[in-house]
Amino acid sequence: KAQAAGQVRSLGVSNYAVQDLDELMASGATVTPSINQIEINPFLYRKETIAAFESRGVKMQSYRTLRDGKAFSDPAILATAQKHGKTAAQVLGRWCVQHGFIAIPKSVKAERMEENLDLFDFELDADDMSQLDALTTPEAISTFVGLYRKCVIRDTPLTDGIKMEITEG
Repeated sequence: KAQAAGQVRSLGVSNYAVQDLDELMASGATVTPSINQIEINPFLYRKETIAAFESRGVKMQSYRTLRDGKAFSDPAILATAQKHGKTAAQVLGRWCVQHGFIAIPKSVKAERMEENLDLFDFELDADDMSQLDALTTPEAISTFVGLYRKCVIRDTPLTDGIKMEITEG
């Protein structure tokens, strides 16, 4: 209604699994969200989920693109950074950009903000992308699924129909 009234241009969602979008649309929603903000980085690259949203025209926005700095010492990230003369943060940002994701890295320091923007003067090659794509482990997916289920139980009244099975990858 707000979109039809000209009050908003587009609608977005955050942390939606494919099943959440299915549920939203089945509830009578007439507008597909234009964006879904989820954690996306080489260590949590949920290809099936991303493909499902993109096939419906939903853009994907990454949060935790830089993993709160936790990936800055990863050997694969460091090797790729050294190869291109860039920082780990720039490699992570570039990976997102090359996959077509909207990346908004978090920083409060001006010099880091500038560093995070300096990722359009290089490209990761196919080998780099393949190596980074492979950093998501089954354990990372399992951890994500456990957290998702915990949040569903916390945020959803316990009634029949709670979705516990989601697209994991």
